[in-house]
Amino acid sequence: ETGIAGGVAALYIYRDSLSIRASSLTADIIYTQKKQFIAEIAGDQYFEAGLYRLKTDLSFQKYPNKFFGIGNNTPESSEETYTPQTVLLKVVLYRNLSSRINIGTVVRYEHVSMQETAPGGVLATGVLPGSRGGNSAGLGIIANWDSRDNTFEAQSGSFYQFTTLFYRGAFGSDYSYDDIQIDTRNFFRVFSDHVIAVQGSGEFIDGSAPFQSYAKFGGQNLMRGYFDGRYRDKNAVALQAEYRIPVWWRFGVVGFAGVAQVVDRISKFAMNRFWFAGGIGLRTVDHRADFRG
Repeated sequence: ETGIAGGVAALYIYRDSLSIRASSLTADIIYTQKKQFIAEIAGDQYFEAGLYRLKTDLSFQKYPNKFFGIGNNTPESSEETYTPQTVLLKVVLYRNLSSRINIGTVVRYEHVSMQETAPGGVLATGVLPGSRGGNSAGLGIIANWDSRDNTFEAQSGSFYQFTTLFYRGAFGSDYSYDDIQIDTRNFFRVFSDHVIAVQGSGEFIDGSAPFQSYAKFGGQNLMRGYFDGRYRDKNAVALQAEYRIPVWWRFGVVGFAGVAQVVDRISKFAMNRFWFAGGIGLRTVDHRADFRG
């Protein structure tokens, strides 16, 4: 997606003396060989001895990208380039209900300005929602169960999260739709210091959403090996797993594999329509900062 990328980043981790979880502030600026510019600031703060948690994400991107169409079987020949300029703000305030259960409210705002589209392409026609840019503004509810031993580098425990967002004109949105997201993660320690990590996820959209917000897979987090957004539609499911092996100091190796699928209607999910991915990689870890207790 990027070619060679470089930049600067800063991470500050700190802990309230009464909190069992560490707070963090991060910032980065990245520029890539393909003239993509990204600037991000993120905060993850715990207050009142961990009773409240505030997560904030603010980013600006001017990001030449590729679009392959909508659906689970779009051909490589459908590829077209486009350049959006995006400002994204997401704020989540959690309330801790017990040692493992959190519930909160989420606000998400995204402004997209379409800087360039490929002449004669689908996006140039302006017919597809989002092809001319616009605002997406939504409010929602988020709830999770978190028993991980470490939020930065989990070795055991589980994380289950349910998010629902409602985008409406009353909130300043140019699009009206509902977005439900499910994220489940389980971590198992084996052979003393090896870890198996398993993630299942799903996203389900109802209404008229911009194509940028469609459910998708690919990129560095979900189904690595596929271009980010190579396949996208209103609904998506994915399952992936990793086997992590420490090697020396903070370095390790990992093997990973996954399956995923996108469809326009939930009833169209089928066992013979999944895409597969797999590979190996290197990892750097530092799990000292955030263990419970």
